[in-house]
Amino acid sequence: MSSDNETSGRDNGSRYADSELKARAAWHYYVEGLTQERISEELGIGRIKVHRILSAAREEGIVQFRIRDSVVECVVLEQKLKERFGLKDAVVTPAPAESRNAPMMIGHAAATYLADHINPDDVVALGWGRTLKFAIDQLPRRSLSRTTVVSLLGGLTRAQPMNPTECAWELAEKIGAECYLLPVPAYADRPDQQAMFMSQRSVQDSIFRAKRANIAVISVGSLSPESPIANYGFIKASELEELEAAGAVGDLLCQFLDADGRVIDHDVNRRACAFPVQELRDVPNVILVSGGREKAASILAVLRGVTVSALITDEEAAKALLAS
Repeated sequence: MSSDNETSGRDNGSRYADSELKARAAWHYYVEGLTQERISEELGIGRIKVHRILSAAREEGIVQFRIRDSVVECVVLEQKLKERFGLKDAVVTPAPAESRNAPMMIGHAAATYLADHINPDDVVALGWGRTLKFAIDQLPRRSLSRTTVVSLLGGLTRAQPMNPTECAWELAEKIGAECYLLPVPAYADRPDQQAMFMSQRSVQDSIFRAKRANIAVISVGSLSPESPIANYGFIKASELEELEAAGAVGDLLCQFLDADGRVIDHDVNRRACAFPVQELRDVPNVILVSGGREKAASILAVLRGVTVSALITDEEAAKALLAS
């Protein structure tokens, strides 16, 4: 076979068509940060061919500031998700070769989407999570006049790199927006304290602004003991077990949901200092950013309980959602 044929047609030694092979190699190399050797293992082609494909991708303009070509299978999944769940938009990234890289890859795609969809005069209500943190980190810096960012939940009392407060500040700084926070902890110690915290004038001012948001950007958490809520000590292991026994599949804005997207009747949810999940239904454009097969049940719950306009996820979660 001549070298000209190595990057044209399907006879390339891989299970993917040539255009898809280039796009996947580019994602793994430029977004996921895999070595060429690791990519050759993932795609089932030689290292020399990986190098040639990446060179061709650069020469053909597939790799610019963003990866322009869509992976064919991902485009098909996007269309199916839109039809199945009534979405305006769906963005599906290739599945990462290493599952721990899913938040980074989905965050990269979310940054591109948000850069195209946040405009002057917008009021953006923001959740939190690893994937959203990656998205904000990747978001290009630009000044959007008269924009506002409002955090949808309280913050951490101990400094952490992934603090809801820090996420809101960073997004506001990236787009030159005003920023409003919920100046309370993410969880109160008791439900009566939650009621007291949420009744404060400064908190009610932020909630008032969040209710007038035209965009909400949210993510979901799982019941895994490795989830941020469990890792940061908000929830005891025994409480996670109780929530799971009560039918919880994951959390949205620190409020645990059942499979139909309803907030579970449990003290943990009554302690959450956050924008009520039910009121997200009134936000015109809800953008859900989350992925990984382990998050599929949580994502499905939100799709059932909230009117989501755009879903940004990965192949593994998309396939699991469509199989549900």
